Amino acid sequence: MLAPDLDERLARFAPEVHEVITTLHGELWQALDPEILELCRLRIAGLQGDGRESARPAPNTPVSVEKAAAIGDWPDSLLFSDRERACLAFTEQFVGDVAGTTQDDVDALLAHFSPGEVQAFVSALLALDQHQRLALGLRTVLAPQEE
Repeated sequence: MLAPDLDERLARFAPEVHEVITTLHGELWQALDPEILELCRLRIAGLQGDGRESARPAPNTPVSVEKAAAIGDWPDSLLFSDRERACLAFTEQFVGDVAGTTQDDVDALLAHFSPGEVQAFVSALLALDQHQRLALGLRTVLAPQEE
C-alpha cells in the first residue's frame, strides 16, 4: 500500500517505477500477514520521523486505531503479542543498524516463523523501509516546489 502522496507523485513523474512498486507492494501485502506489515510500516515511519505516515493506519488493514496509536510503546503495551514484538524489535534493528543484526535477532523471528517466512519478512521490511524513505524524500524535495 503506497502512501497516497507517493502514489500520486510516482504516477505523475515516474510511471514505470510506480507500476513496479505498486506490483511489489500488492504482492507483499497478499503474501504476508497484513497486520504485521502494517505495524512494521507504522514503526518505520515513526523511526524515520515521518509523523504524517506514522499517524495514518493504512485503510483496509486489520490494525486497530488503539494499537496503531500505541506503536511507539510496543515493548510494554499489552496490545502486542510476542510475535508482533519479535517483528517490531527486528524492524527497529533493521531500520536503525541493519549491519548490527545478530543471529539472536533472527532466532527471535524463527520462534514464530519458518525460515522461508523470515526471508520473506526481511524482504518486505526492505521494501517498506525504502518506500518510506522515498515518500519522505519526495515530500521533502517536491512539496516546496508544488506549493
